[in-house]
Amino acid sequence: MWYSIAQSGLASAGVDFTESLSLLVGGLVGLVWLSAALIAVMAVQHHWSQTQLRLSEATPDSWDHPEAA
Repeated sequence: MWYSIAQSGLASAGVDFTESLSLLVGGLVGLVWLSAALIAVMAVQHHWSQTQLRLSEATPDSWDHPEAA
């Protein structure tokens, strides 16, 4: 008896979440794109800083090394 009451109560209580879910999915997709862009920017920044560090180490400093006569 309880099962039929609960079943009839659930059937009459239909709620449409289509609009709310579309906003949620849109927000999640935006968050994923923002995270991917941030990771890409940080990777490029890290690569650039490593390249600059290697270039500064590769060039000899003329003040520290006297020329051979």
